[in-house]
Parts: sequence; C-alpha cells; structure tokens
Amino acid sequence: LSYKLMCTTLRRAPQQRRAFNSTSILKIRGRSANIVKNNNNSANAPAVQTTSSDGVVATPINFDINSRVEGNESQIVTVALEPGQVLRAESGAMMYMTQGVEMNTTTGGGLSAGFKRMLTGQNVFISDYSYTGEEGTRGIVALGTDFPSKIVRLNVDEYGGKIVCQQGALLCASHTVDIEMEFTKKFSTGFFGGEGFVLQALTGSGDVFVKAGGTLIKRELGDGEELRISSGCLVAFTDGVDYDVQMMQGFKNVMFGGEGLFVTTLRGAGIVWLQGQPPQRMVSEIARRVPSGGGIGLAVPIGGVGGGSGEGSSEGTEGTGQ
Repeated sequence: LSYKLMCTTLRRAPQQRRAFNSTSILKIRGRSANIVKNNNNSANAPAVQTTSSDGVVATPINFDINSRVEGNESQIVTVALEPGQVLRAESGAMMYMTQGVEMNTTTGGGLSAGFKRMLTGQNVFISDYSYTGEEGTRGIVALGTDFPSKIVRLNVDEYGGKIVCQQGALLCASHTVDIEMEFTKKFSTGFFGGEGFVLQALTGSGDVFVKAGGTLIKRELGDGEELRISSGCLVAFTDGVDYDVQMMQGFKNVMFGGEGLFVTTLRGAGIVWLQGQPPQRMVSEIARRVPSGGGIGLAVPIGGVGGGSGEGSSEGTEGTGQ
C-alpha cells in the first residue's frame, strides 16, 4: 500500500508543478499588464497647471531637465520650453530664441508691481517667454547678463519660500516666483552696507536663476555664527540670516586698508552666497583709470579730416585755377 501511494504521488507531482507554473505566469503577466496600464494612464494624464500672482496660468518647467548653464567666466542660461510653459525673465536679457517661441512684455501685475521691481534693481517691465509649437516639440530661449557673471539656480521652496538677494540679481525664474521689497532694518545698514536700503526678496514657489560677478561661493552659517564681508560682495542669503554693518576697527585699517569705514556683517543660522568681483568695484576701478582731461590720450586718425598740410591745399587750389 505504501508503495502504491508513493508511486501515485510521484505521478501527480509534475502535473501539480505545471499547473502551479502556469498559474504563476498568468498572475505575473496580469500584474505587468496592470503596471504598464497605470504608467500609460499617468503619462497621458494632463499636466498640473499653476497660476501666478498676476494671473498667468502655465505648466511648471522642470529645470533639472530643461535648463542648462553654459560658459565659464561669463555664463548664459538656456531653457527648453514645451507647449503650455512660461519662463519669466528680466527684460533685455534675451540672447536668442528659436522658432515658435514668443515673447510677451508686461508690467507683471500693473504699474505698482513694476515700480516695486524698479526699487529692487530690476526693470519696470518683465518678459514672459512661451512656446506655441506642436506637442512633443520644444523651443529654446537663451539669456545672458549685462555684466560678466556666474549664474546659479536656486529653488525657493528648498529655502523656506524666500531668498533675499542684492539689487538686480534676478535673471529669470518660474512664473510663480514674485519679487518683493526687503528693507534694511537699520539706517546705517542701508547707507554703508553697499547694497542700498531696499534688497530684493524672491518669494513664492519654483526656481530662480541669480547672477553674480566673478567667482561665486556658498557658505552655510551655524546658529549665531558671524561672517564679516566686504561691502558689495553679498549676492543672496536665506531667510533667518541677520544683515548688518559694523565699523572697521583700527585707524590704519580705516585709512589704508581699502575697505572703507564699515564692513558688512552676516549672522546665522542660514546660507549666504558671495561674489568675488562685485560690478560696482569693477566700475570704480575703470572710472579711476580714465584720464581726467576728457580724452584717452590716443591719436586716432580720421579719414578726410586733417590729412594734408596747408601747403598741399594751396597747390591744389593753384592747379584748379590753371
């Protein structure tokens, strides 16, 4: 009896294995089909659109894929736009745009919004770039700076929804980023800090591209940590960093140190971005080297003016008379 039971079990085992394998394959195929179906549904789902403070409705740009910073010492940024996307940029920054890209220049919320941007160092008008091509195609916009600059991309959401920058630092941004005025807390800070009384606060949601002169560095300050910098070297800092000025210590340092009477003080916690060549410093150096006489000291010949002597002119007159 035991021998017969064992033989029956052995005969049935391959059939059970085949049945198990067939059932497992069907289940796996069914799950794979569901996964593919879900992926297709997510791909075909409409993109989520967001609305800016001035009523512009557009699809957010994935800057990780669609943007690129090019160049070394003097950089530019190129952004690929898909249908339904809007890039908001500083007016006059456009280097080129491909076919299908359209530019719409507005005040970005009325004259009051334009005047507010002007006080922060930007232009009254802003330019919105959009792409009107077919689905599946993209248009390219390239933006440059008015000064040899490095360009850095920052995500406003990663820094608490607010980044404070120097005047005129913004190059371009998502359409959901707003420019607000950030006033200095003290009169001495605005007068001697090198950045003016009104700073530029970038708020909202999305990414921004900020420009800086020379080498750009990033420093993270701990709680209560203090960093003293030269006036004009500040590019941006996160919300929570205290911005102030201190008097330079030492009479010789003030008179011969070259940094002036005050230095800018940043106190953490937070992150600060600094520039190695502030535009104001370079402009001051160029102005200092220009001769005060009004000329540049070079004899530049101009065709048709003063080419011959008085003797040659009289000979020409005599020849004409003959």
